[in-house]
Amino acid sequence: MNDYPIKTPQQLGAVVAGYRKDRGFSQQAVGARVGLAQSVVSLLEKSPERAGLARIFKLLAALDLELVVRPRGKPAHKSDW
Repeated sequence: MNDYPIKTPQQLGAVVAGYRKDRGFSQQAVGARVGLAQSVVSLLEKSPERAGLARIFKLLAALDLELVVRPRGKPAHKSDW
C-alpha cells in the first residue's frame, strides 16, 4: 500500500473509505470487527471531523492501518487549514 499524506479530516475519510472498498469490505463488516455500527463507519468516512479519536483509531485498526505523524515538507501553496 502507498502512503497517503493527510492534511484535512475530509482527506482522512476519503482515504479510509477508498482503502476499505479496495479490500472488498462493507462498512458493516469493518464495523463489526471492532464494535462499531455501520452508521458510525459511514459518519467516520463522510465527516471524520465529527468523530472522536478513539473511533478513528478503531476504524484504522479494523482495516489494519496505522497513523504516522511526521514533519511536513515546505508547502507549495497556502495551508489547507
